[in-house]
Amino acid sequence: MTTALPIRNKLELEYPMRSSANILYQYISNPSGLQSWFADHVGVQGGDKYKFKWDDGTEANAILVKAVNSKYVRFKMVDAPDSEEFLEFRIAQDAITGDIDLVITEFVNAGDEDNTAAIWDAAVDNLKYTIGG
Repeated sequence: MTTALPIRNKLELEYPMRSSANILYQYISNPSGLQSWFADHVGVQGGDKYKFKWDDGTEANAILVKAVNSKYVRFKMVDAPDSEEFLEFRIAQDAITGDIDLVITEFVNAGDEDNTAAIWDAAVDNLKYTIGG
């Protein structure tokens, strides 16, 4: 008996940030920065293997695929149903105004988009508070 995999959708959320790209990058790229707003505990092994843990018992394992200073960080989610799935934190800067946005991309089960977006909204509110923006 085979079980059908859930339909997964790419979710991209964009948040205006009051921060420089360099400061924001510290919060999306290193364990202590991520721990301040994203996960309750962030562990790293071998430089590229990340374990995200939340106080509710949830865990996620990820591999750091690519990091470009002050631009973006991409993680491959080890336990994702599709090997092409990733979690990405990207810093977008408007060429004219200089405004900084944080763009978060992840994959979620179909129907979970609103709930997941609400979770990200709360997490990014924590990030904004931490940064002071």
